Amino acid sequence: MKKSLMASALLLAAPAFAADWQTIHTEHFNVHYSIEHIDFAKSTAVELEIVRTKVLEQQNRALDEIVDVVVFDPLNAANGFALPTSSNPVMALFTTPPQSDTVISNSSGWQQLLVLHEYIHLVHLAQPTRNHWQQKVRGLWDIYDLTYSDTPRWVAEGYATLIESKMTGRGRLFDNYSESILREFAQQGALPTYGQLNSDNGFMGGSMAYLMGSRFLYWLEQTFSEQILDSVWTRMQAVKSRDFDEAFEGVFGQSAAKLYRRFIAEYTYKAMQQEQGEQPLDSELWLELDLYASNPALSHDDSKLAIVERDEKRNTKLVIYSTEDNTKAMESFEKAQNELIKQDPLDIPDTPPSVFKREQKQVLNQINRAGIANPQWVNSTTLYFNAYSTEESGIYNRVSDIFSYNIETGNVEKLTEFAGLRRFNATSDGKAVYAEQIRDGYSELVKVDINTGTITPLFKKSLNTAYDYPTLSPDNKKLVYLSASLNENWQMYIQDVDSGISRPVPMPNGYQYLTQPSFSDNGESIYFVAGLNKTTDIYNYHIASNTLKRLTHGQEAVAHPIEMQDETLLYLSINADGPDVKSLANTSIKTTVTDLAANSKAPLLMVNEHTLPEAKVYTQEVGEQRDYPVLDQHATFALGSQYYSASTSLLTMGIKSSDLLKQLDLQAGYSIDLNDNALHGGFVNAKYNALDVKFKLALYDYNLDTSRQYQALSQRSLNNEIDASGGFLAMSYPLKFGELSLTPELAYNYTDYKQSHTRWTRVGFAQRWQYDRQTFAIGQRVNARWYEGKGENNWQGYDLDASVFGKVYNAPLYINFTQKQRDDARLALGGFNSNLINQHYNSEFVLAADLPFYSATAERYQGYGGGVTYKEGMPWLYYTQHQLDDSVYAQSYGLKYQGDFSFGMGPAGVNDLTFNVGVSRVEGSSFDDEMRAWLSFYYSL
Repeated sequence: MKKSLMASALLLAAPAFAADWQTIHTEHFNVHYSIEHIDFAKSTAVELEIVRTKVLEQQNRALDEIVDVVVFDPLNAANGFALPTSSNPVMALFTTPPQSDTVISNSSGWQQLLVLHEYIHLVHLAQPTRNHWQQKVRGLWDIYDLTYSDTPRWVAEGYATLIESKMTGRGRLFDNYSESILREFAQQGALPTYGQLNSDNGFMGGSMAYLMGSRFLYWLEQTFSEQILDSVWTRMQAVKSRDFDEAFEGVFGQSAAKLYRRFIAEYTYKAMQQEQGEQPLDSELWLELDLYASNPALSHDDSKLAIVERDEKRNTKLVIYSTEDNTKAMESFEKAQNELIKQDPLDIPDTPPSVFKREQKQVLNQINRAGIANPQWVNSTTLYFNAYSTEESGIYNRVSDIFSYNIETGNVEKLTEFAGLRRFNATSDGKAVYAEQIRDGYSELVKVDINTGTITPLFKKSLNTAYDYPTLSPDNKKLVYLSASLNENWQMYIQDVDSGISRPVPMPNGYQYLTQPSFSDNGESIYFVAGLNKTTDIYNYHIASNTLKRLTHGQEAVAHPIEMQDETLLYLSINADGPDVKSLANTSIKTTVTDLAANSKAPLLMVNEHTLPEAKVYTQEVGEQRDYPVLDQHATFALGSQYYSASTSLLTMGIKSSDLLKQLDLQAGYSIDLNDNALHGGFVNAKYNALDVKFKLALYDYNLDTSRQYQALSQRSLNNEIDASGGFLAMSYPLKFGELSLTPELAYNYTDYKQSHTRWTRVGFAQRWQYDRQTFAIGQRVNARWYEGKGENNWQGYDLDASVFGKVYNAPLYINFTQKQRDDARLALGGFNSNLINQHYNSEFVLAADLPFYSATAERYQGYGGGVTYKEGMPWLYYTQHQLDDSVYAQSYGLKYQGDFSFGMGPAGVNDLTFNVGVSRVEGSSFDDEMRAWLSFYYSL
């Protein structure tokens, strides 16, 4: 489970949070919010206390620690996470509400659902252990605290989803959309095994921990009892250490894996019983797709279908298919089979596929990982679509915008600027779009003038209401849209564009899921998907006659119906391998719906004394409101270990602290070589990020005896004993323009040695640019610095580090060049980064992990190298050459990996971790050729 939370939170590892933050302090929570989210935050503060009280009643558990809650919108998408440390528990709440066609759309209100789900995580996972000494360590050491109980992901997410549904009467346990998909999986024998519950591989793999996990836990409660399941959590925090499997088997008398098999058998049996009672659906496979696919869009002449596809590596592309039958593929298949029989008359040819894959006309890969969604045809050559822009504020927001794509030229153009527009529909001339705009937690329905950028709201915004799927009729006179108010289902409305008058579309009685409206080709009726009795079906509403008809009857999990000119209906049929496009003949059975819903009020499927009150937006003041407390520092024990076979090893012990948003980071510690005391010393570091200008301070006092290094003799490195103490101060000003970043810096260093001292001033800049088209990418970075130094001699110098990196056929690679020059001063080659000696604030070092400190010295250094790996995040196969004063000193090649780990917020101990590992062959004329290795894990500001 911890890994899941970390993966989600890493999306936020970005530049530090801006200074304009406020905090609401209530009895049990500190609610931190960016100022634009004040309305959402004030309501959240009240909701949190209500949820805590109700959860205490339901769970008989609560958290004694004050919980830090962050309210913001970093991704322009519905999400949230929890960091369940027992001493510093944290919740992050994203204010953007979910859209209608998601598995989290069935709720009384987004804020209530989010607060409850994430708080359950904390109550479930952040409970202190009853083992006194283990809890003492948890309170001192954040990393140990966070990883203390490695609860399986399906248990953590499944239980939070279960309680989310039981305490609201809605949620994913009672969701028609989720249930219809799981039933399809069951009927195909494709429900996840117990070992697959924690996986995120395959279609909807990442959702199964929530959907199947909650249903399995609910089955355990119904089959045994709520008390028996609850006792598992009690046993996991006992004086005797137990993992989940031990705690579970001790209560139930058999393993969770074994009981899960029984649960799957019962679930599948019920699904097969339902299938036997279904009438056949007159549909045919039209286009077979791979894994994830969504948002099909027909061109106006029906000659092309645009659809968004995504593979397991999360590569996203917009594919334009021809709607014609692929006769070339058919002829090629028949030719191959004829050749087969010609060579072997007794052979049996392949069975032809149900439909030959339609011809791909164009493919647009996402650019710079911005995503692609909601394609809309404007004319025969141009589509509009959604992708993310990056808003360069302190909270590093991803914001949904509208782009255009010309399929003939391949040109992509950005049409809006940080507008927060999600679902949209363009007018027939493409000059305007009707869209749902989401900013600061508010969902609004707006009209956007593409030429001027003017955005006109259609209704008064409110946190009570969310909108989705604005859809124009072919003549642009009618606008269909969905809206959902608190405690209600999604409801569909038809609005006259000229008069602005709206009226609701009738829905089947008892419906719960509603999404994806589309007009018929003649504009006289509306197709949509609605959920009823644990199924999803396609409906058609005829506007003039006010007649509602049901076109399917639970045979499949369906999505995105769109009508062709010949009245054939295309739709997505969701199965265990992902959605495929099917066609539904106009002659299919249509049932007139006469039992209609009286209103959009959502019934609760479970009500008891623990059910939360109806969702609402709270406006009353609660608690104390104040500026964000940057000086509210939380400290943790910080332990690091570094081993380098070429030089030495270090054990680092210290204290690290930061505020929740990492505006101020502090660190102090001592490092010692436990082998031969080649390097030891103390350090103090500080970093302040709350302003546009960033500050960094480092104080150090170290002793380095190069003669005591592991490779001092075989390398014949220079024997030096350096006793140094000093300080470093730097100011930087990060700037970003799209994919181009530029950071100018001014730095000062003073170092006192035993018999001398030196000081220098440095000006420099770091620049980076990249362009990523998924299978191909290119980028470059430059770090340039100029030094003015004073010591025994006045000296000058510069550093230049340049690299080009990219990706070819999905294989990442890089080449780099480094040059350092000192006039009247020396550079020392070899050694590694640590809190005592650091490349950034010790100008005399050219650090190289596979060489000892002070392997050689020179006034001029040049380094060349490159590397390649088969997959992002994997070790690099690399080569490096070192030149000193124009002669080659050494070369090395091998495997290496370096990564910096940080949440970007949260407890101090789960940020600023540096991990470095490698093995290499080092060769040179002045020392023995040999293998070197290193492994390093430590905190570094």
